[in-house]
Amino acid sequence: MFDKIARNHNIFLSDLFLKDAMAFCVIDSIRNDAERYPTPKVFSDKKDCIMINSDPNHSVITWTSDNFKAYGQLYDFIKQEFGANAPLKIMAKKCFYDDLVKNRKMPALNVQTLGVYSCLKLNDVAYIGRPDQAKTDEILQVAQMLVNFDKETKENPDAQVAEYMDLASEFVCGPTHCVWRDRNDKLVALATLRINERYPRIGRVYTLVDERGKSYAKMLVHYLTTQILKAGKKALLFTDFDYAPSNRCYQAIGYKLNDTIVNFIPPIEE
Repeated sequence: MFDKIARNHNIFLSDLFLKDAMAFCVIDSIRNDAERYPTPKVFSDKKDCIMINSDPNHSVITWTSDNFKAYGQLYDFIKQEFGANAPLKIMAKKCFYDDLVKNRKMPALNVQTLGVYSCLKLNDVAYIGRPDQAKTDEILQVAQMLVNFDKETKENPDAQVAEYMDLASEFVCGPTHCVWRDRNDKLVALATLRINERYPRIGRVYTLVDERGKSYAKMLVHYLTTQILKAGKKALLFTDFDYAPSNRCYQAIGYKLNDTIVNFIPPIEE
């Protein structure tokens, strides 16, 4: 039922997928970036289901059309293909998770609802501090912040600093990845920005624990959003739907909720 497909298969241009492409923009990111993701696993029924995985440490991104019904077969396939050698994580529409809870009696655990927010017009925000690139001697600190982000979001609970050094280097020389400095020039927050995509998005928004509550993330996201809007595109970001402070922060900037998806870790079955 599910076959391996090329990363440029025409299903990615189908009306069904394009309807949900904003919420599932990570699929486009993986399949279009051969340098960062040289060997993704991509499967589909070539009609209304897509599965893609960049590497064993990250979620299996699973898109299904609204008319898709074979969730049991899909789940069995994902377990067999992606879950043999690594902890299984799945990002999908909530209807997939709800079907597993109902028909597989999956306990409602290890699930995170993600809000898909977009912005076409910004509200004014006063800046305290400034945006900047990281310095060469801050690469290790940036890598540790990236590790902490992935651990906090449970995207990569076993993250190690060495895995993030290349990405951390992009905060020094990359044109889009950005840090925020307070009035004393201390690096207090960071975020990534992928602007050369169909749906440019801001990600990995992270503030040092002892610097939270000072609106640094709000200012950083506002600054990066201006870069997207100047390029004539719609800005996009994902949030923890159940974490009210971050949602209020982005709404205050000018973001509005477009969709929700879920990220969940199925229980280990004996």
